[in-house]
Amino acid sequence: MSTTIAAPCQPAAVPIDPAETVILQARDSVFGDQVFLCTRGRRHLLLSASRLEELGFRWPDDLEQTSERILRSFRPGGPVPSPAPAWPPADSMAMREWLAADLAGTGLEIGAGASPFPVPLHCRVLYGDRLSYEQLTAEPYPGQRICDLVVPEVLTEFDEIRGVADESLDFLIACHVIEHTRNPIGSIAAAWRVLRPGGRLLLVIPDKEKTFDRERPVTTIAHLLEDFHAPDRQRDLDHYREFYRLALPVPEAALEETAQRNFAEEYAIHYHVWTHESFAAMLAALPAAAGDWQSIWTHPGVGDGSNEFYARLVKAG
Repeated sequence: MSTTIAAPCQPAAVPIDPAETVILQARDSVFGDQVFLCTRGRRHLLLSASRLEELGFRWPDDLEQTSERILRSFRPGGPVPSPAPAWPPADSMAMREWLAADLAGTGLEIGAGASPFPVPLHCRVLYGDRLSYEQLTAEPYPGQRICDLVVPEVLTEFDEIRGVADESLDFLIACHVIEHTRNPIGSIAAAWRVLRPGGRLLLVIPDKEKTFDRERPVTTIAHLLEDFHAPDRQRDLDHYREFYRLALPVPEAALEETAQRNFAEEYAIHYHVWTHESFAAMLAALPAAAGDWQSIWTHPGVGDGSNEFYARLVKAG
């Protein structure tokens, strides 16, 4: 394992097939003025007309008006990324595009919700979640539109990535997910197991100083290693007590009942919290049992208002 600051990724220049692609808009529908590139059964939000032209289409000549019903027949996918993202990135979306630029083959994104990653369109992306589509749509997060929720093909979670075969994926993406795991180092070890040699693990992590976790202490490396080597449900319950005392405070009289109830229901709190520096330190301290990683790269947040930072791990091959 090594911690490196890599040069910007080189995009894997594999074009999409125009014969399999249409550019659609459904005005006067829930989608409003949004424009989508639709290919291979998925719809991908177009962030700009220039992005369309970068892919060899003409704006607005290739745009077709359609119905909401037709647009809904395409499953949601990630937004259309730039085929050649610039370095340094100007904001969080540009950074995500840069992180994903050299992905190829088949991968899995866990916990995408209504904000799937901007993966190059030539990749095959499967979506995984611990909840079914019916459960996700029954209780969407505030601000999410049901029409934007991805449909999970794989029922799994990032804790152990159960149900995914060893060395079956070229990439794995977990964006604002690892903080919800009880054993983050175990999650990284599980990712190593399911990736092929040379496979990429992309992580986006909330910065505790810029979220509701700001009053919580940084999770120590000793604690994270203890979670990996000796998981303990009592420590998990202690996270709930801390979360409802410092992150989303409830009255002291209701603290224990709230923590116990949500613990029993396995409500998805932030178990652990990091800054960019403390997360990089955890990666530098990964035990051998967490897998043999060829390279590990991290980067702080970019752009005004960013509340996240980034990590990219490449499995040794």
